[in-house]
Amino acid sequence: MRLLLIPLLVFALTGCKRGASPSSQDNRQQITINIKSEPQTLDPRKARALTDINLIRMFMDGLTRIDKMGNPSLALAKKVDVSADKKTYTFTLRDCKWSNGDKVTAQDFAYAWKKSLTPSFNAPNANMLYVIKNAKEAKLGNLPLSLVGIEVRDEKTLVVTLNHPTPYFLELTANPIYFPVNSHVDRANSHWAEKEITYVGNGPFLLQDWKHHNAIEAKKNNGYWDQRSVSLSGLKMVMMNEGSDFNIFDSNDLSWEGSPFSRIPVDALETLKSINKLHSTPVLATKWIRINIEKAPFESNKLRKALALAINRKSIVEHVTQGKQLPATGIVPSSMGLQQTPYFEDGDVETAQKLFNEALNEMGIPSRRFPQITLTFASSQRSRILAQAIQSQWREAFGIEVKLEPAEHKVFFDRISKKDYTLALSDWLADFNDPINFLEVFKTKHCGTNNTNWESLRYYELLEASLDYTDIEARKEFLRKSEAIIMDEMPVIPIFYFTMLYVQDDHLKDVVLTTMGNIDFKWAHVE
Repeated sequence: MRLLLIPLLVFALTGCKRGASPSSQDNRQQITINIKSEPQTLDPRKARALTDINLIRMFMDGLTRIDKMGNPSLALAKKVDVSADKKTYTFTLRDCKWSNGDKVTAQDFAYAWKKSLTPSFNAPNANMLYVIKNAKEAKLGNLPLSLVGIEVRDEKTLVVTLNHPTPYFLELTANPIYFPVNSHVDRANSHWAEKEITYVGNGPFLLQDWKHHNAIEAKKNNGYWDQRSVSLSGLKMVMMNEGSDFNIFDSNDLSWEGSPFSRIPVDALETLKSINKLHSTPVLATKWIRINIEKAPFESNKLRKALALAINRKSIVEHVTQGKQLPATGIVPSSMGLQQTPYFEDGDVETAQKLFNEALNEMGIPSRRFPQITLTFASSQRSRILAQAIQSQWREAFGIEVKLEPAEHKVFFDRISKKDYTLALSDWLADFNDPINFLEVFKTKHCGTNNTNWESLRYYELLEASLDYTDIEARKEFLRKSEAIIMDEMPVIPIFYFTMLYVQDDHLKDVVLTTMGNIDFKWAHVE
């Protein structure tokens, strides 16, 4: 049956169809997916992009793993004991090995986590480790790593002490920043994660071949501790730009197209809907515009708010993105139950124009001399269309010119991390199901996830105070006040809350897709 929209280039990349190989049984359990572009890294400590995180889960395992029901279940840990005060976790490891034959030890976990907490080491998600006692202080260089609450009692026993009771801690440990790294391999070669011949993992699949900017191939890891649960014999991950010509072709050539690895082209959505092949599922993620508030003229809070209020989000999601997204008037997805009423009115051009004029008067800038501003985005068809819509709305509201600046994904993320931008179209996907995951992004200006140069002492204090509350509603009130502050000062402009859109081979079953945008093929199989 001819079902799926994807580039004609796929024929050159996917090779034979299932059933064409002499080893037909193995071949039936091989799938091909489109990851669109080259991963930035396959080192779990350095990963930030969602594609990288999902690829790493194929090749790596942690203490816990999100199961088919969406809950954290024990993985490399066969047992965990939690203290009465909920602050100390004692993990007992299974007998498991790295792909080079070395044992996975508690020391490998401690080594990886402490390396991520080293002040000079670039670990973008190191802030997720800050729930561990003294972790943040160590990352800032104020305390030695020896005082971090990570203890190796023996090669199979890892003890972790937290700053506060953290009900989602076992969900955190399923994230790659909490994965182990083979300490012997990393010490000998810090570039081990860059090539298939040096890559060492411990997950359900092995990195078999890596043709950079073309395709990655993986095969089942028969040495994996839970290899009986793994049915797929292999995966091929092709890198196809959505700018290529599109056509309809046999869905057997591709088992998965779309979120969370790639995006279905906007002009393909209606066709896919008409043949009932477009799948949609909510995801805890927000599309927003980061603002570097130290770049002129965006020191002005009124100017930032003016730009935010002038955007007509309803029009964008209905006529531009067309993917059942929801207009966002806060940074935390509304499904998390934090936002009781919108923090501002969507598309309030009248108020926006008033604030814009007030901002220009305060800065002494005549409207005719308002400087051209630049909106940077990671190059893709969907991002370009969205950027053009925002550019048009701002031009209509204020008569200003906005330069659009696409950048290749790796370059884009590098520039964001270096704060080498003025306005940047970006997003945030939840690592765990709690509003604080969005709010902590901007907790301090030095957070590796912030990159806006904005911080607020009151905002910080509210987030810190929320840690002491076990009552759900009392804690939510602190988080709600925090979001109100950031929406008043507007270092980030929310645009919409995401949905994931994808097309899936009808024969591919038991793929785990979570509201955090995580996908896992560990239990997947082809019928």
